[in-house]
Amino acid sequence: MGMKVVVKVRFNTSREKFEKFSNNMYLCYLSYPQDEDTPNVLASFISKNMGVPVGRVEYAGQDMNKNFVFEVM
Repeated sequence: MGMKVVVKVRFNTSREKFEKFSNNMYLCYLSYPQDEDTPNVLASFISKNMGVPVGRVEYAGQDMNKNFVFEVM
């Protein structure tokens, strides 16, 4: 079992950025609306920021607050 990572996303922003704001929690600003490719984009950001291969980041769904939840193996 891997580590759980939660990403809160703000869509349609003027500038894109990805930042850590708590232990295993990230805030992501994306310049486009949510679509079916959003989990893949977020997995790529997590991979780059945590230094793990993107293949080890799996989308686990959304929590009650509509945050994206990932499992990092």
